[in-house]
Amino acid sequence: MTEMHNEANACYKQCLEKDEDSILSLARPLDHERLVLAQEIIKEAAQFMELYFDTAPSSSAQSADEMGDTDEPRPDSPMQQSSTLTDPGSSTQRAEDIVDNRTLLKEKLDRARKWILWQSISNEKAMYGPIGVFIEYGALIVQEKLISLADSRSDNGLGRRLVLPSTKFDYNFSDTDDTMRIGMGLARANISDPIDDNCRRFSYYEVFAVLEAKRKGDDNGFKDALKRPYMNAREMYQQQHNLRFAWGVTVSGRLVRVCHFGHDRAISSCQMDVSTPKGRRSFIEVLVNWSFCEESQLGRDPTMEYLHDLRCWQIACPREKGCTGEGADVKYYYFSTVRCHAERVFGRHTRCFLATDIMPTAVVSTTNPLITTVVIKYSWALSKRNASDDVCDEVSSLNKIKERLSAQAAAKDIIFPKIEGGGRVSFQRNGEWVEDNTDTMYGLGKLAEDNTDNVNGLGEARSDDDPLFRAHRRIVMSPIGESLCSTKSVTEFVTVICDAMRCHSAFVDHCNILHRDISDNNILVVRSEGIARGMLIDFDCAIDLKQKEPGNLHKVTGTLPYVSINNLSESDVERTSLDDWESMLCLICWFTTLGTVSGKRREYEELAKLPIRRWRQGSTNDMIMAKESAFYCHESFRDFIVRYFKLEGGKPDKNELLKRLAISIHKCLFQNCRLTPDCHGTFEKRKHVEPERRELSIKKELDAYELCYISSKRLSRVNPFKERAEKWKEISKQLLAFANAFWEKAMDLQKKANEANGDTAIGNIYQ
Repeated sequence: MTEMHNEANACYKQCLEKDEDSILSLARPLDHERLVLAQEIIKEAAQFMELYFDTAPSSSAQSADEMGDTDEPRPDSPMQQSSTLTDPGSSTQRAEDIVDNRTLLKEKLDRARKWILWQSISNEKAMYGPIGVFIEYGALIVQEKLISLADSRSDNGLGRRLVLPSTKFDYNFSDTDDTMRIGMGLARANISDPIDDNCRRFSYYEVFAVLEAKRKGDDNGFKDALKRPYMNAREMYQQQHNLRFAWGVTVSGRLVRVCHFGHDRAISSCQMDVSTPKGRRSFIEVLVNWSFCEESQLGRDPTMEYLHDLRCWQIACPREKGCTGEGADVKYYYFSTVRCHAERVFGRHTRCFLATDIMPTAVVSTTNPLITTVVIKYSWALSKRNASDDVCDEVSSLNKIKERLSAQAAAKDIIFPKIEGGGRVSFQRNGEWVEDNTDTMYGLGKLAEDNTDNVNGLGEARSDDDPLFRAHRRIVMSPIGESLCSTKSVTEFVTVICDAMRCHSAFVDHCNILHRDISDNNILVVRSEGIARGMLIDFDCAIDLKQKEPGNLHKVTGTLPYVSINNLSESDVERTSLDDWESMLCLICWFTTLGTVSGKRREYEELAKLPIRRWRQGSTNDMIMAKESAFYCHESFRDFIVRYFKLEGGKPDKNELLKRLAISIHKCLFQNCRLTPDCHGTFEKRKHVEPERRELSIKKELDAYELCYISSKRLSRVNPFKERAEKWKEISKQLLAFANAFWEKAMDLQKKANEANGDTAIGNIYQ
């Protein structure tokens, strides 16, 4: 929970763009008919509300002048002409109306005024009821307007829905065991659904926005209120497999802001002060626009559909590199199992689905599961705007791997991902096919170019070299693997990670592809004939070594806590395959400290007491120092890392195998005899004219330790990573030789264990 609070604080400080009212236009209906109808409803709702506040008795000390000017409705205004929205003093109403709408509207505003006029608001929980009623007021006007037009059908794809609040406040969602509570959820509802329902308790799967209220009406109140929608957005991404972005609403006192959580930034609108007519109208406008906009504008992916009758998902994927748009060769797949969820608010939002191209004929269940044959990867990777210029994207990398490794005899004994289709995703928006990317999300694509008034965009499109441009891609590949956490023994773990680095070397040697993101999520366990093998996946961060772009080999990439020292420190030393080998060493150390065997791992509370915890805690400099200290020499590596390895009891031969692997990789990287002595270790050395005695001081406490040099007379500094990078090919060959040797030993131990246990084949790798 503390980690999530820290993330939310970092979002406010580093990723938030405040006071961008143009973000509200992203929800404005694109269809002209819908837009006109929405604007008419907004006007009627605002006029009825202000007439109510002008005529209703008020116990508030606030004067009419403080409330601001009110636009009086004209006799020929739509509100006065409406048969369902009459003024509060009128006694006429349509005889066929089932509900006395005038009375209901007045009741809603009577209850909402406690918040608007700030009456008897003693605590934050007391704010949610009036706020919820205000939202219901907007929904009621939308509902009655559409019913009066004899149009009550549910047509969510074209943008007709109610936006309703949960009637339970400050509660846990029913579909998560997370102890984090939320203030209020906002969800879609059909036009005919009842509004006065006191039992609405939405799940993370149902909401498209979360509202959080704080009493303080200042920047501190906004900052505190923003934390909850941010943390709830993280859960929404996990639960909603087709969520592209998330909305949020903050209320600090009577100041309302709407927030948009994208892939790299959060954007908030200017404050809407509901104590003024202008602020109330602006908030109503947001709610009505959400009722009429397209599903894609609420964050949903229209190319994925949940088939309720079959209880599975249908997803469209391109067969070839291209788009799922008009004229594209598209294939449909079906899935019910999600192997990888989107786990963070910002980033690629990578998801993996186990799927089949055969549509089920009966309801999918535990007794009638889908027979899956492929993995579909869904992600938003950093990309070039022009797809033809994006020669290093994952689809291109996988096609190159498939083409080159399939013909290499040396690659016959490694397992690598085989692409079966993939490309950028497109969908229909307002009748036109558009590519799903961040330009489309923020209204900077073709629709914005065609719109001279810029009613649906944040402004002009960014340049082609925009570092934050992301494109939505889907990739279909095989074989299907399991998580690295599924290893059942030390020998399986050693086999899998050595297999992964043998794959890595093949990609570098035969395909000129450098992976740059070695992590537990990107190594899969593939089982065949009772033997666990390893496969390296995910090439979103990969680059082509023959097509180096300026600065491309100096960007920080990877996953904490596995990022190499050179990478983490943003050094100007070029990244090489040795950075990936160091990431693998970090992964071995992390997993072996945690425990390599499924079901026999340390709890994270215990891990928090060990020195290795510093690899993912504190500032970047703290993490760099912790790794430099641990990897400095053989003694520091043994004392700070190896001594805490959690291994299988009673199996010294297997435990020794894993220890020797970690020590061998460490020695090859940091104490390599091919490097000059000044380039051993992790710290910059001070080179002297005369021989100098260095003293290593190791402070062996768990909570505070550091390595330092005691020296004098410096002539120049020597960066140990620079010479290492110059000799990366030689050192990489040496590391591959180690990986092959340990792989052969671990494979032999696996086979012997299977023979002893009488194991039989448990499946082909393509199943």
